[in-house]
Amino acid sequence: MRKELKPQVLVLDQPTPTLFVDYDGALHRGHALLDESGHVSLDTGNPLFEFAPLLASLLDPYPQVEIVLTTSWLDTLPFETVLSYLQPPLAKRVVGTTQGIKPRFGYVQDGSARTYIIRSYVFGHRLKNWLAIDDSVYGAYHLNTNVLNLEPHLVLLDGQRGIGDAEAQQRIRDWLAEVQGSSKR
Repeated sequence: MRKELKPQVLVLDQPTPTLFVDYDGALHRGHALLDESGHVSLDTGNPLFEFAPLLASLLDPYPQVEIVLTTSWLDTLPFETVLSYLQPPLAKRVVGTTQGIKPRFGYVQDGSARTYIIRSYVFGHRLKNWLAIDDSVYGAYHLNTNVLNLEPHLVLLDGQRGIGDAEAQQRIRDWLAEVQGSSKR
């Protein structure tokens, strides 16, 4: 007699609050340029990581929040180098990256690759309480599933304002308060 296989239901039950963090257009205004000598600067002339102290301050009352890096810097630089650019209060929260998750070609074409990559990480780690701050999280409407509505979890940033934008900061604060409340239940 053959055993009948039942489809497994995906359950997002990992409660650790997880913040997906991009560098360019999130922690600073503009996009990074790497010269031949390995020096990183921004196409805007703004300082690198100008909003990192702000993010550290927002997260400070919430020690349980972990960070997953989504930055494209990982395509060019080793993880240790990418991590070394973060100030210690943020670097110590980093538990992983989305490096190695490859989007389907169609998602690259339509601009939703980053959203697909984050969704793949969320599913793979069964994350329940997460938020992504990024200037390239597009296409949530067609990547939603019956298990996960992506829109409430994505903060699409203006790359010229990053998390310096008051509305973005409020979304982060609201999420932090929400996950703090859910961890007490």
